Amino acid sequence: MDSVQQLFPQVNPDLTLMIPHLIVLGTALLLLAADVIIPRAKHGVLAWLAMAGYAAALVTTLTYIGENDTTFNGMFRADDISVFISLVVLTGGILSVMVSQGYLQSVVEPGSMPLAEYYVLMSFSILGTMVVGSAGDLLMVFLGIEMSSLAVYALTGFARSRLTSLEGALKYFLLGLFASAILVYGMAWVYGATGTTNLNDIAQVLSGTLTEGSLEPSLLLALLLLIVGLGFKVAAVPFHMWTPDAYQGAPTPVSAYMSVIPKVAGFAAMLRVLVQGLAPLRDEWTTLIGILAVITMAFGNIVAISQRDVKRMLAYSSIGHTGFILAGLAAFGAVTVVDDRSISSVLYYLFAYAFMNIGAFAVVTWLQERGHGTNLDDFNGLYVRSPLAAVAMTIFMLSLMGIPPLVGFFGKYYVILATIEADLLWLAVAVALASAVSAFFYLRVVAVMFFAQPEGEEFRESRAPLLGASVLVMVLATIFVGVFSSEILDLAQNWTDALSTSVPVATR
Repeated sequence: MDSVQQLFPQVNPDLTLMIPHLIVLGTALLLLAADVIIPRAKHGVLAWLAMAGYAAALVTTLTYIGENDTTFNGMFRADDISVFISLVVLTGGILSVMVSQGYLQSVVEPGSMPLAEYYVLMSFSILGTMVVGSAGDLLMVFLGIEMSSLAVYALTGFARSRLTSLEGALKYFLLGLFASAILVYGMAWVYGATGTTNLNDIAQVLSGTLTEGSLEPSLLLALLLLIVGLGFKVAAVPFHMWTPDAYQGAPTPVSAYMSVIPKVAGFAAMLRVLVQGLAPLRDEWTTLIGILAVITMAFGNIVAISQRDVKRMLAYSSIGHTGFILAGLAAFGAVTVVDDRSISSVLYYLFAYAFMNIGAFAVVTWLQERGHGTNLDDFNGLYVRSPLAAVAMTIFMLSLMGIPPLVGFFGKYYVILATIEADLLWLAVAVALASAVSAFFYLRVVAVMFFAQPEGEEFRESRAPLLGASVLVMVLATIFVGVFSSEILDLAQNWTDALSTSVPVATR
């Protein structure tokens, strides 16, 4: 904290740990002011303002690497988990803005998707996710995850002239309300059983309770409610019902955004609540998470096979990837904390997933921006019409499938390694089998791009230079983040330093 204080000597010490969050908040307020000041014809500059704000927050976040401190009576904390979550979220936010530019002005009806409101909602969603990653208290977890979710509900229905967008948003919103109620009910049970909402204090109380040899049934009920509520946030089966309709109905850049950032928020909440707060109950919740992982992997990848709409296919693919990440989380606590690779595999997978999945949706957006749809037939002969776009989509599909040396391979490799070290061979085999099943629908997209005959009209001229740049950035990241993954994995592995100094980890 001393190094950060030196950079910002005039800032209240209580706010020093929150500077990246305050920058994002300031960006949202600046965008609101710019909406009034800047003429509507020049609102394209708002994308640059948003990216500049996110980039400033990202650079500031990197100064917190190695920190392990709290403020506001432990409700807010800065450690390497919060740094990594913010890194993923802000990177995903910048890429999402790049993908959105052009689409908002050329694909949908003029005026139906105001740029300022779009970027402001995105900023508050990013801020909410960062708050979850930095939460040290159940109340902060809930406030952050709801701030993120409410903004995404609105973004899902942002194409107000399309009934599919409104239908997806309504379904997402209503189911989200039920999930939030279940989540806060579970938090209430935890508070009733422990007498505190501070995550470290919860872990201390539970450790003492288990040492005495008694486990209240109310804790098991609370655990079940929390997993159900958080399972909805990450689209785990059977809490996934909103995902296909929301992804398909939302504007494609929003689908790209919501496929990553809300998922990061959900897993950040799982890390804070389950790993930090309920670590003494890990024997109970890791079993539940492992079962959910297998069901989610199987359902997502099998149902994706029958999908002809690429956005809907990517929605079920996203469900499958939720299962892969849950498999890494299920390996927590089976070995000593210092040697535990489970949480680092979860963090690394989230980082890898941001590039390859937003990249896949970016190519779909690129196709729509040129006058085509999202059906599989719209990809027919794409290599003939645009070789670079076809190659980019191929790289994203192969990475999602887990082909080396792309970043998706290393994400799955670290998850499998964590499950094997935890002696969960059945879970490692499930990850491998689910990846093999996913090859069918990923390779089908590649096949039609290279071997099918082009259909439909010729591509119209592009008006989205940032979209092409974003695809290039994500292609390079998908290749090189995988090849040079050691530094990122080292940062992800540093979570053990913070955890081992704040959470009791004695085994039962």
